[in-house]
Amino acid sequence: MNYIKRIFPFITGLCLIFIFGGSNKSLAQNFEGVIHYQFDQMQQQNMGDIEYMVKGERVRMQFGEGARSGAMIFLPQKSKIMFIMDQMKSYMSMDMNQKDDNDSYSDKWEKSQVDKTGQSKTIAGHSCEVWKVSNNNGDKLSLCMADDLGTFMSPGNPMTKRNAPAWAKEIVSEGYMPLEVIEESDGDKRVQMRAIKIEEKSLSDDLFAVPEGYNDMSKMMKQMMKQRQN
Repeated sequence: MNYIKRIFPFITGLCLIFIFGGSNKSLAQNFEGVIHYQFDQMQQQNMGDIEYMVKGERVRMQFGEGARSGAMIFLPQKSKIMFIMDQMKSYMSMDMNQKDDNDSYSDKWEKSQVDKTGQSKTIAGHSCEVWKVSNNNGDKLSLCMADDLGTFMSPGNPMTKRNAPAWAKEIVSEGYMPLEVIEESDGDKRVQMRAIKIEEKSLSDDLFAVPEGYNDMSKMMKQMMKQRQN
């Protein structure tokens, strides 16, 4: 139980990270391998970096170290997300289509515009296009988008909601991977996420399945998430 208390804030926090994703027609790409990301929210929780693994339509996000190590596995064809907690030899399963009543971030960017600058940057040795996003309140995003690495997957992604702006829906439908996301609000500029290394290599199918003998703790974890939101 102490392990759940330690890792739970990270799991719920990761579900709310402002990154783009969803089940879409363009998810399957030729790229197979690992993208190593730094996340501001993870650094604040001393969780280290994320290994983002891609194999066909399947995705695994490996996070944490030691007692807080685990993974999230995305299976779009089954509309399923699984949280793996190695220390407890357990997992939690979620429906990717589960309704999320938290619209706060989506509302923030509902009335926003994008400028695809045509400028390119090199992040982690990979070229990406700079997109500039702004809303009516003066908030800004600087995105560096790659179009050959698939689409970043995220549970509860606020940008896939019906009131999401057209540019956000395009990211989902056309299959873009953000290699860098910088947000500027009230004069404060923060790098929310940045790729630091990209490895193209073959991955084992075992990485995208629950290890044998792990216990299903879905009901208990869902109750904890519900209590935390109330």
